[in-house]
Amino acid sequence: MCGIAGIIKKKNGKVNREEIQMMNHVMAHRGPDAEGIYIDDTVGFGHRRLSIVDLSESGNQPMFSHDRKYMLVFNGEIYNYIELKEHLKKKGAKFVTETDTEVIMEAYRFWGMDCTKKFNGMWSFALYDTVKREVFFSRDRFGVKPLYIYESEDELVFASEIKCITAIRPEQKRANITQIARYLAGYQEDMDEHTFYTNIQNFLPSHSMLYDLDTDTGEYQQYWEINVPKFRKKWKCDNPYPKFLELLEDSIRIRLRADVKVGASLSGGLDSSTIVGILSKKFRAKIHTFSSIYKDKSCNEKEYIDCMNQYADTIPHYIYPDRSDNIVQDMQNMLYYHDGPCFSASPYSGYCVYRGVGEHVKVMLDGQGADELFGGYLFFYRAKLKEVLRQNSRIAKLRAVILIASIWKVYPDIARNLATELLRETPMDKKWRQLKKKMRRREQAQQHTRLKYRKKFAEIDLKIGAQDNYSIINELDKELNLQLQYRLLPRILHDVDRNSMARSLEVRLPFLDYRLVEFSYTLSDEDKIRGSYTKYIMRKSCKKYLPEKVRNRRNKMGFPAPFDKWLRDERFRDEIKKYLDAFKYRNIVDSFSLERCYQAHLSGKENWEEQLFRFMMLEMWLQTEIDTEHKKWVYEAG
Repeated sequence: MCGIAGIIKKKNGKVNREEIQMMNHVMAHRGPDAEGIYIDDTVGFGHRRLSIVDLSESGNQPMFSHDRKYMLVFNGEIYNYIELKEHLKKKGAKFVTETDTEVIMEAYRFWGMDCTKKFNGMWSFALYDTVKREVFFSRDRFGVKPLYIYESEDELVFASEIKCITAIRPEQKRANITQIARYLAGYQEDMDEHTFYTNIQNFLPSHSMLYDLDTDTGEYQQYWEINVPKFRKKWKCDNPYPKFLELLEDSIRIRLRADVKVGASLSGGLDSSTIVGILSKKFRAKIHTFSSIYKDKSCNEKEYIDCMNQYADTIPHYIYPDRSDNIVQDMQNMLYYHDGPCFSASPYSGYCVYRGVGEHVKVMLDGQGADELFGGYLFFYRAKLKEVLRQNSRIAKLRAVILIASIWKVYPDIARNLATELLRETPMDKKWRQLKKKMRRREQAQQHTRLKYRKKFAEIDLKIGAQDNYSIINELDKELNLQLQYRLLPRILHDVDRNSMARSLEVRLPFLDYRLVEFSYTLSDEDKIRGSYTKYIMRKSCKKYLPEKVRNRRNKMGFPAPFDKWLRDERFRDEIKKYLDAFKYRNIVDSFSLERCYQAHLSGKENWEEQLFRFMMLEMWLQTEIDTEHKKWVYEAG
């Protein structure tokens, strides 16, 4: 796990070594163990190393191949590097280190750009062919590791963090109004190439690029994509439950490969608990676990965390974020590492959990990805109901009623909403429309506050790149794929990488092993959501690794943070209000309506937590990154 950066000059320009040094300095937190620089006239590469595999100096980067044909800067881990290394040796490859870094170069030598199809891991890298004068860029299938590109007529600049680019090109601190509009509208980060900076692009996951230094042109390639028929043929099996467990256990096994101590995050939920259970029971590991604990009951999962720690005989560590007297300052510090405003207060929990972890471990396993693969979020019930009703028959209607009834006792509000969906699909359409109009009028009469955006701002096109995948027919799988590739997961991965690397930690995600992802698309709806149980295949397959209290829990929290209450807390209220008042003058939202929403929240009558949090974070970012000494950024239509 590291940080990479580089500059490619066009038109025979020369790379400035001091600029590479500056980029390295800015991301020193990503790799405090070693620093490296390589300059070859028009090409310059920088690297900061967090030593995980082969801790010797031979693992430092930039790294050359044994014949010095290739040079590589690499951020991430190739978990199956041992198997690939043995395979490549049989083909005649030579190795002089014990690193996975060297395996990437030799894999490229024998397989070219197709080498990425053989990697099981997380990565972003730039590989320089000194003979052909080509640079091969690549990013892992799901975008676990970041890579940003700025390109002009004179140069191409890349880095693991945007701040590395703006540190040497401060004139590129220009706010991307499209991304700001998406953010305030509730869309997630990293959905496509857009970032919060106008001319700095997000290098897309599952993509590679071969850049020719002689012609100054790049050729992109998507090396992996969701293909349901192909996956079903590849992973066909009679009983998916033992196969799922086999894949998950192996995913964890190869993610334990490290020359440093490995620990785990533990939220008390099914995903992180399953990983801890397998580590303890399958691999006999006495591991350190790290958990976020809040006093607020709506955010407190300590009873489940305690249960899992006792069951797995771990070494537990509890972090209490709300004991801080400087939560707003902490969030401003977090903003620096995130290269943009956070979507919600939830990342703050992770930011606090990783604080102090380095005293005990250098690598952590975490459960991200399971919800998006196996239907863990409660809103997936609607997609399943939609799939049931797609059959448009009396039997389908009966199945829908049974589904709603099974959910009612556990989630009555969700069941009520699903019932209205069912009504919408029946011949009672006219009565439904009348009822809906009546309910809307009642809601409008009760709602006293409105949040109004400026007209021109509200008209900004929020269009996102094509998200349809025609190999996916099932309605639940469509929604899962949307959250996996374009909505929730990209933002979560962004948060996990920035929070962990701020503390010089590597986080590995067993559920995002590409084999498990492909396998998930071969499962039926019932394997994912059965009655009121989400992630059913996990609950059944991993029974021997979990206490019943955790395995059967159905209330989901994740890593929440009680920002709604912090808004009313006297310790933080004035400072938060300072940012909200400043934001009123950005010409984005009607200042009068913002104030009414804020006062309604303070009174406890309404909850405007999400919107107020985003306003605060956006104002922090604009003040820190975009405003200049002489000019404060204000939205100007057109």
